[in-house]
Amino acid sequence: MNPTRPLLRANSAFWTEDRSLTALLVYLMINVFVLPPLTLSRTGEFINAIIFSMILVSGVFAVAARTHLKVLIVLLAGVTIFIHWLDLVSSSVNLEVADIIFSMISWSALTSLVLWHVFKEGHISVHRIQGAIAVYVLVGLIWSSAYHLIYIFDQSAFIFPIHQSEDEDIYIRFVYFSYETLTTLGFGDIIPINPVAKSLVMVEGLTGQLFPAIMITRLVSLEIESRKNRAA
Repeated sequence: MNPTRPLLRANSAFWTEDRSLTALLVYLMINVFVLPPLTLSRTGEFINAIIFSMILVSGVFAVAARTHLKVLIVLLAGVTIFIHWLDLVSSSVNLEVADIIFSMISWSALTSLVLWHVFKEGHISVHRIQGAIAVYVLVGLIWSSAYHLIYIFDQSAFIFPIHQSEDEDIYIRFVYFSYETLTTLGFGDIIPINPVAKSLVMVEGLTGQLFPAIMITRLVSLEIESRKNRAA
């Protein structure tokens, strides 16, 4: 018997449970709030790539029990991770564009998987609420990649503040800008000029306003339905 099989089964079982949503949220929080200052160094970039890979692999395990999605998600995650690491060690414009596009697709796929997990029937646990927060964080990452893609094709699409760290990665600036827009803070330190960028900013701001209201309403209705079923 292969000694790794029990470990793989345990790992797959974990990612199909509600507590996996908490683990995913921790990964995302590290990726968004802890790693950006570290990416000023080469070591930090590799750490960021490792966390990025871990997040995508978690999505693969999340669909381990759903065969019709497993092959597609495994291929998508594999290609995305490969391109991401290739772009890290051998950067080029074409690789960077491919990295951003596949990252956006992967973030979107992972968001759909988490939403399915959060909205499935049953008791709304703390873990599922944290999964809803993870979706909110993923939405910000999707938009930050979209801004980055626009910038690659039009470097005059955004006006950046004069006083800023020249060593800061441009993607990190868009991560910051994305969450600034999603939460409607609107400091005005980064200004979109490109028409497509402006439209994306408006849509993200609207999403940031509607998401909490819709998500809370849906979770409350699911919990009420779950309690009625348990009481019946």
